[in-house]
Amino acid sequence: MPDKEEITEEEENSAVEAESGVAEAAEAEATGAAEDESAEAGDAEAPEEADAVTAGAAEEEDAPAEEEAAGAKSRAKKPAKKKAAPRKAKRKKAERTDIKVPAVKALTGKDLKLNPAVFEVEAKVGVIHEVVRAEMAARRAGTASSKTRGEVRGGGAKPWRQKGTGRARAGSSRIPHWTGGGVAFGPTPRNFTFKINRKMRSKALRMALSERAREGSIRVVDGLEFDEPRTAAAAALLEGLEVTYPLLVLVGEEDANVALSFRNLPRVDVTDTGDLEVSDVIGARTVLTTSRVIEQLNAIGEGK
Repeated sequence: MPDKEEITEEEENSAVEAESGVAEAAEAEATGAAEDESAEAGDAEAPEEADAVTAGAAEEEDAPAEEEAAGAKSRAKKPAKKKAAPRKAKRKKAERTDIKVPAVKALTGKDLKLNPAVFEVEAKVGVIHEVVRAEMAARRAGTASSKTRGEVRGGGAKPWRQKGTGRARAGSSRIPHWTGGGVAFGPTPRNFTFKINRKMRSKALRMALSERAREGSIRVVDGLEFDEPRTAAAAALLEGLEVTYPLLVLVGEEDANVALSFRNLPRVDVTDTGDLEVSDVIGARTVLTTSRVIEQLNAIGEGK
């Protein structure tokens, strides 16, 4: 039989192992309980984290919408800026010198005596037309010229024989329908003038003056005194008078500076009384003259 001491040692070892196993089991239970508590705590925190994440995403989604709304409000408050028109370069005004305009006094019909034989003649269209046609024809130079086939240099030899070539017959290389040939029935220098009786011309002029006087388009001034030729002074003078263009300015032989001052103005024709033609009076809407020139025109009726 085993000894009592040996049995006692084995029992003690088994008792120690049992106690250690109980202790390990208790520790395991304590560890499991702790793990369960931490798991429950984690489960409790998970919904809170999910809610936080959801709220953050919602805020991120709402942020662009809020920014767009704020931008729209700011755009609505601020009016749209208009594009500035391109600035035009300012031109420097030319410095104008003082223009000395001659003092001119317009005269009415009561202050002048018009010769009825000149300014009260019944107009006849046929007479005026014939005289104007003669005047316009006399102004033509009549220098237009061309060469016929006989005047063009060359073309003396026959280009090819009459028959057997298959081409059209030709006697010269200067025929009108060939390049370099002469002109058939072309213009030649001539005189276009034709005769008009002196009395007929004088009567047509008096008819034209009578028509302008009847219309009230003759402007008579006291005098046109120009110390020197000055176109600017003439233009300033016309601005003060009621004239309609085209304008005819009738001057005398002593009005040389007046003629030089008015001749460069657009739609203004200057004519001396001795060179006055019917076409000049008919082509003007207004006739500007002086009282001295009116006296010269009145003398036309005395020698009719």
